[in-house]
Amino acid sequence: MSSFYKWYSAMMTSRPILTQCVTTSVLFGAGDFIAQRASPDRERDGKYDYVRTARMCFHGGVVFAPVVSQWYRLISTRIVLPGRPMAEACLRMAADQLVWAPVGLASFYVSMGVLQLHSWKQIKEELRTKWYPTMVGNYMVWPAVQVLNFRLIPLDYRLMFVNIVSIAWNAFLSWFSSTPIEEAQRELHEVEHFVEDMEKQIKKK
Repeated sequence: MSSFYKWYSAMMTSRPILTQCVTTSVLFGAGDFIAQRASPDRERDGKYDYVRTARMCFHGGVVFAPVVSQWYRLISTRIVLPGRPMAEACLRMAADQLVWAPVGLASFYVSMGVLQLHSWKQIKEELRTKWYPTMVGNYMVWPAVQVLNFRLIPLDYRLMFVNIVSIAWNAFLSWFSSTPIEEAQRELHEVEHFVEDMEKQIKKK
């Protein structure tokens, strides 16, 4: 781990944008790998879809990383509250979740649709049916993560921190974006019911 930290620090000094793009691309691909292994595509008889992984890598390295790295730099220089680090972190998190999160998730579905050569009508239907439930899931995970990120992680390492946390999140995004709308909604409802049952059992104990 220390050797990786030294390598990453050196690369961030010499080639920051390239380093962030490459590492983000790899970790987006890792999320898709987990998604495919955990939920094999029935239409492909469980065969691994390398093109799907390539789409995730492309979005992570070419779309997500360049924008988010500059976005983090922007809010870190514009939102500054001297002597109030926690309030500063919370305000940065609020800006991130209210401004970037909705746009970023929309860009993900548009990017996946374009890379799959879908029509604009198909892309709009994906956005209409999948964007909102994805945002609900986003707000269950990322506010707490981003407060920690903006409070404790140095600027140059924030994207890497998000990418590591995002491996599981990207696995969900990859699965949800690749699953037919009706099936995805059905499986989400099953997960919601499972979580509700678990919460009821915990409360009883």
